[in-house]
Amino acid sequence: MKKAVFYVTFFAVATLFVACEEESLIQKNELPAVSRTFIETHFTGVEITAIVRERDGTDIDYTVYLANGFDIDFTKSGDWDDVDGHSLPVPESILTLLPQSLLQHMASTFPNLSIVEINRERYGYEIGLSNDLDLKFDSNGKFTGIND
Repeated sequence: MKKAVFYVTFFAVATLFVACEEESLIQKNELPAVSRTFIETHFTGVEITAIVRERDGTDIDYTVYLANGFDIDFTKSGDWDDVDGHSLPVPESILTLLPQSLLQHMASTFPNLSIVEINRERYGYEIGLSNDLDLKFDSNGKFTGIND
């Protein structure tokens, strides 16, 4: 009997989580102000083609698609979480937001490669390069390894 109650409870909770997932298209004015400022600062004059708000339970995040091929993920509070150029170099103005030691490592180790994606992670940063290599850095910008 206890097993049956456990499985019924587990199934009900799993169903609730799936039912709470929701994606919807929103307008620019529905983005947090800090997200709008980030886009206006680093992608001046670039048209937004779509904004998707994803709600998963109480968690909300946003993905903004730009006409130049970039997409940017923002957290619920509006802070950027991921900038993906899909093989296009990330704007220099965004690179200045990274720790100086990370940029120095990139300049000395990979001088001929571009950063095409930046993911902010709990441990620091994951940097995608134009040769499809992904590098890991801690929050201080210290190189910690290559992501396979």
